[in-house]
Amino acid sequence: SHLEPTMKMIHTLIRKPKRQGLSLIEVVVSTLLVGIMLIGAMNCLGAVIRGRMEISHEARAPQLAQQLMAEILNTEYQDTGPLPLFGLEVGELGINRLDFDDVDDFNGWSKSPPQHRDGTPVANSSGWSREVTVQWVDPNNPSSPSGSDQGLKRITVTVRRNGIVVAQIFALRSSKYSP
Repeated sequence: SHLEPTMKMIHTLIRKPKRQGLSLIEVVVSTLLVGIMLIGAMNCLGAVIRGRMEISHEARAPQLAQQLMAEILNTEYQDTGPLPLFGLEVGELGINRLDFDDVDDFNGWSKSPPQHRDGTPVANSSGWSREVTVQWVDPNNPSSPSGSDQGLKRITVTVRRNGIVVAQIFALRSSKYSP
């Protein structure tokens, strides 16, 4: 009994101290869990960014089409010169749109990337293109092309992104209207 307190003291001295910190397995498991969560978060972030880009493109396409259509509709129905032709007249080079003075001058015009009227590229428009078709149409059925001028033209502006049509607008222009 005399040795009892001494044994307790020895046992207390020999006893292993309580563990502090993490074991290697716990560190590996924690790192793995954080990594999996980070991958999931990055996938979500990527989806959000792609969604925002799509929304941006959906808004930009009609703007590009409407800007060009407004420019076309603010020109004359036909050239006022002595020999008006359908399309570019003599002296209209078609390098840029500064010489385009009537609606049908735009027929067949296409540029990628889109350009301003003076031929300078529209900012941040790589991969985009715009094209225009102009047709004489029957005033009684504007969806039907006509072989001759009956006083009405249908204008189509098509906008593409990476070759895919993302916007297409139509307008009719009458010879009776003057801008």
